[in-house]
Amino acid sequence: MARKVARKSTKTKRSTGRAASRKTTAKRASAKRATKKTTTRATSRAAKKATKPVIRKVRRASVPKNRATLSYTLTEWYDNVMGFCGLEKRSQAKELCEDLNALISECLKKGYRIPLMGLGKMYVRKSKARMGRNPATGEPIHIPAKKRIKFTASKALKEAVL
Repeated sequence: MARKVARKSTKTKRSTGRAASRKTTAKRASAKRATKKTTTRATSRAAKKATKPVIRKVRRASVPKNRATLSYTLTEWYDNVMGFCGLEKRSQAKELCEDLNALISECLKKGYRIPLMGLGKMYVRKSKARMGRNPATGEPIHIPAKKRIKFTASKALKEAVL
């Protein structure tokens, strides 16, 4: 009986050894699959990055089409913003401008001063009620108090433009 017990123990050892080897091979196979997935993901990401066009920022303003008034149309303005910010689409530049306009108008409604870096400050100023004259008839008229948006240019902007 001692032999039978010994045989059984070796058989159990063998079976556990086989099961253990099966487990390790399964682990190895799953590890290989995981590395394949990560390498394919990495290569596909690299391929996507390689196919994207490189967008360069253009730091020069274009000349407006209307040379008589030298004023931009909205599409020309969006094209300039797109070039300066390095955006891919005109719709992104349009969205950026609209969001900036909404932010500025909301801040001015609340009475905040807005520093525009390198340009100056925008703020709301209250003017007093006063008496004025109608230039056509010379008749005195009452001008009511009201709010006005004021922009004070910075020294750097004045030196650059004037």
